[in-house]
Amino acid sequence: MVTGIPHGKAKAFSFSLSQALSSDHSCSKVDKVELISRKLKGWSQFYRHTNFTAKVYSKIARIVFLKLAKWLSRKYRCSIKSLMMKWIRLPSAGQATTWVVYGKSNNGIVYGASLFRLVSLKMRFMWRLPESNLYLRLE
Repeated sequence: MVTGIPHGKAKAFSFSLSQALSSDHSCSKVDKVELISRKLKGWSQFYRHTNFTAKVYSKIARIVFLKLAKWLSRKYRCSIKSLMMKWIRLPSAGQATTWVVYGKSNNGIVYGASLFRLVSLKMRFMWRLPESNLYLRLE
């Protein structure tokens, strides 16, 4: 049986993310990135056992990436290009580029957050060995 992410659910989720990123410019950039990342991680964990997720994940990741760019540019009243040069980083080898933002707490401690990217999330398929499957053993 092949299961995929329902089109209506993906559309509703991307709409809720775009609504979260189109308002509340008084919120801290680190808090906003952490909120969006939590939503993305939870949604990807809910649909982790579905098939054919690449197109849906790439579409949602593109929407979130660009909406966050627009939200940051409106918040700081500068161009998206200057923000991208300043805050986009490659987090680790083999992962997609993402937004990395930093802020200061009330104590003066610098802390940061990076946006969770669905595009770099790849579930690796592993073959089961016949030794570990009791029903495939030859006697």
